[in-house]
Amino acid sequence: MQLPQHFEPYTDKYFLRSLEILQKENLNPFVRAQIFLRDSGFIHGLEDAVALIQKFSKLRENGGRIYSLIEGDSYTSEETVMLIEGRVQDIIYLETLILGFISSETTWFNDKTRPDRATVKKNVSEIVELVKRPVSYFGARHYRYVEDKELAQAAFAAGATGASTDFGASVVGKKGVGTIPHSLEAIFAWKHGMENAVVKTTDAFDKHIDPAVSRIALVDFNNKEIDDSLRVAKMLKDKVYGIRVDTSGENTMQDEAFFPNHKDDPYWHGKGVTIGGVYKLRKELLAHGFQEIKIVLSSGFGNIAKVKAFVEAEKELGISLFDELGVGQVYPARIATMDIVGVGDNLTMLQPMAKVGRAYRPNPRLHER
Repeated sequence: MQLPQHFEPYTDKYFLRSLEILQKENLNPFVRAQIFLRDSGFIHGLEDAVALIQKFSKLRENGGRIYSLIEGDSYTSEETVMLIEGRVQDIIYLETLILGFISSETTWFNDKTRPDRATVKKNVSEIVELVKRPVSYFGARHYRYVEDKELAQAAFAAGATGASTDFGASVVGKKGVGTIPHSLEAIFAWKHGMENAVVKTTDAFDKHIDPAVSRIALVDFNNKEIDDSLRVAKMLKDKVYGIRVDTSGENTMQDEAFFPNHKDDPYWHGKGVTIGGVYKLRKELLAHGFQEIKIVLSSGFGNIAKVKAFVEAEKELGISLFDELGVGQVYPARIATMDIVGVGDNLTMLQPMAKVGRAYRPNPRLHER
């Protein structure tokens, strides 16, 4: 087991900015965060994740707790494999590294595969060539931190314009990119109500983060992608650079447009970020006079077939569906995901609080660590 000397270079930039916002807003409630994977197999990387928390966090000192399966236990799709409870400021900045340990080790022990530069370069190159628009590499959380720079270098060589960590972006003399994660919105949902999570988080970002950083709102937290995009656009007006859509595989985008000729095509209709959903979002932004607002898409766009479907749909529909992409899974990996699912003033009175579709899933198989 090898732990970094510092966590900051290897952390997705939006988590570092989230910590800064929470500190400046004096927000530090207790939270419950659960981790799961969508496949099944034998779980690994848990010991490294616990050691990481012990090294870089005052979680236990501040009354927090960790629960998990035992290293090597079998797990099933969407089963909670780890639960972390504690102050949000003791947790939020470690998500990238925690998930990287679990994803990388679980992938290796089950599939005996490691990412390689050639695969990353090939896949990112194909995506860049297809879209001919900015593409940022967001794959740091899918593998161990020590491999981030090498993989980011391959992505940049293939034409990527940004990377989510300072470590990865440093290969081309840049800093990491990223604005708002769902975990930060969960805290503002607790403070201001679910319906206000997106606008209040975006407003706090605008208030506290360097004006040189583009204001990009994450609009799928409530599964009201259109409503929240319009609210943010009206609130911040010309300050808004764009909105990011990251709708999860549990949800269908708000008011998804239906195209009968593509009724059985999962890229056009159904769960997650779809052509029908993004088309309706773009049309609503245009109808309300927000032609300049960029649409940034993430979630599943490391899949070249999905990217190709969106590009071909633009030609068919005669409209630009998106302006930028964020891609992560551009190499084989078992992806671990972490969600805040409860927030409160203490651990005994946590209020259910999560982005739509990701409620708390208790697991009696977990052991306290």
